Amino acid sequence: MKRYQVYLNPQSVGIIDLFQKETDISRSKIIRFTVDALAENLAKLLVKKERVTIKGPLDQIIGIIKPKVEEVTNLAEKIDQIYRSD
Repeated sequence: MKRYQVYLNPQSVGIIDLFQKETDISRSKIIRFTVDALAENLAKLLVKKERVTIKGPLDQIIGIIKPKVEEVTNLAEKIDQIYRSD
């Protein structure tokens, strides 16, 4: 464990002190628990972000094909119409 100096909002410290009186847990221990819980949640967010940014081998070729036609086509919809037996 390493020592750090932080500046805290007086209202927050007041709430922590009230909680300390109710639970007999020291102020520093409450702050440590709080920071540890926040760090754990932040770590989960970072892991999710890394999963999103990990690229697969085919992601490198996205956007290589540039159609010369501005018209947007939906080829899958046309195929559905061909094979529909209504």
